[in-house]
Amino acid sequence: MMKALVNSRMTLRSLVAASLAFGLGSVSVAHADGAKAPRAHKASPKTVKRAQPWWTNAVIYEIYPRSFQDTNGDGIGDLKGVTQRLDYLKGLGVDAIWLTPFFPSPNADFGYDVADYTNVAPEYGTMADWDELAREARKRGIRILVDFVLNHSSDQHAWFKESRASRDNPKRDWYVWRDAKPDGSPPSNWESIFGGSTWQWDEKTKQYYYHIFLKEQPDVNWANPDLKNAMYDVLRFWLKRGASGFRLDATPYLFEDQSYPEDPDVKGGPPVWLKPYNAELPAGNGILRDMRKIVDGFAGDNILLGESSTASIEGLRKIYGKNADEIHLPMNFLYGNLTKLDAAVFKKQIDDMHFKLDGLPPVTFFSSHDHSRQWTSFGDGVHNDRIARITAAMTLTLRGTALMYYGEEIGMADLTPGELQHFPLSMIRKVADKRDPERSPMQWSGAADAGFSTSASWLPVAKATATTNVEAQLRDPGSMYNWYARLLDLRKSNAALRDGEYVSLESGNPKVLAYARKDKRGNGVLVLLNMSDAPQRVAVSGWSGTPPKVASVLMASPAVTTANLSPSVLEPYAAQLLTFTAR
Repeated sequence: MMKALVNSRMTLRSLVAASLAFGLGSVSVAHADGAKAPRAHKASPKTVKRAQPWWTNAVIYEIYPRSFQDTNGDGIGDLKGVTQRLDYLKGLGVDAIWLTPFFPSPNADFGYDVADYTNVAPEYGTMADWDELAREARKRGIRILVDFVLNHSSDQHAWFKESRASRDNPKRDWYVWRDAKPDGSPPSNWESIFGGSTWQWDEKTKQYYYHIFLKEQPDVNWANPDLKNAMYDVLRFWLKRGASGFRLDATPYLFEDQSYPEDPDVKGGPPVWLKPYNAELPAGNGILRDMRKIVDGFAGDNILLGESSTASIEGLRKIYGKNADEIHLPMNFLYGNLTKLDAAVFKKQIDDMHFKLDGLPPVTFFSSHDHSRQWTSFGDGVHNDRIARITAAMTLTLRGTALMYYGEEIGMADLTPGELQHFPLSMIRKVADKRDPERSPMQWSGAADAGFSTSASWLPVAKATATTNVEAQLRDPGSMYNWYARLLDLRKSNAALRDGEYVSLESGNPKVLAYARKDKRGNGVLVLLNMSDAPQRVAVSGWSGTPPKVASVLMASPAVTTANLSPSVLEPYAAQLLTFTAR
């Protein structure tokens, strides 16, 4: 991996907290200026009083438990594995973790088909393991968000088994059932997000049930009061067991147009996940307000993080609620779905999220269990290391809440087709999924098993783990890990990056993105990002009033020693964070 040095003192507390989690013992390294550093485990983070609730500028680390850490040798990650790595997460500097589903499930969609909302799947452990994880995370100041699949359940859930037992079953209306058309065809021509019809025929009861995802994931009927209350009880259950909130899955699809109109252009118009008849219907807002009241009613500043796909920034603003009383943090897919470095496109999206959300905290991310890893999606095969530092900066230097996907702090890439081609299906991987490439085991060490499991893992370990792994990067001051750790540290210790306003700037170059964060005294951080494979000249403008004085290089990739405001030349795919002071 190409090295890019961080200009400034390294984040030593993160280095050793993580090394202790590996059993590597104490570490002594030198500062960039050559002075010997104290043993990092004795260092303590600077205590900063938050000006706003924790979630308005938090970093939330998404963990796909199946691929994070296996502790019992079955090839599947588990809750004990997450507990084992809490010191690593604390050392990295994240505020919270989001756990994708760990509930009992037949795994038609690897956990997003929930068969029991208030239990732990045997492959992930027990409720006692959850309790231990919640307790140990709390000791370290790390909050846990539970992934709540609120749009649908598994067809193996007890509720659905009752619902499909007969037309007069008390739970029949807990799901969406409709008669066939006179010719026997489905009630509408709608298409599922996963392909095929949204309707599945049930031979026993002679009706169709509705599913916007897989046929094994029937949609629950939020219009039924008993179903609604049962789902609200799920929230209460996990809040009482130590959760600090929820990532809400598939929030746009809770209701459908009850007239079930025909789609005049099935293959055209809005994408299938944003059709007007089954996405973002107003009735869903009432459910979100109810859930907000529930989480707000428990002590601990709990939150709702929403998977909230929208067609526009105006639509995203609605998800917060008219009175900011619905989802605390709707994920911004208008930003997160971008996969090409284009300064003009990013400037528009960043300006929109800061100026069109009424000051509410935006949520930035690129990678996830459903998204290709940013190393792969943005990389050009030559400058991936530098490009990954740019996307890290665009996630962690903006105002609002940032999401990180496990492994991106070390530059993990998607599995290649060759790595997956001959990997067999088995009892622990019953189906192949197009999202398998971004769900590979966490690369803890350079060993053949990546330090993930003592047996064959459910997905293959990436070949790159020999050189791209946590253990190696902890020892390398110029590693991707330490680039991320430094950014995370600055979000807490630098007033402008922690609480400062966003300043939209012009770079004078269509290939370069420029913006700043400024604190109340007028001091701050200027961010310059060259989104091209050639050197680019920059002349920053757009400051309100007298331009500030650039003071120093805070971070840079590749390394530079002189801070210039304008004009300056950035190397290919360069990222610079420069401090400035008010004149």
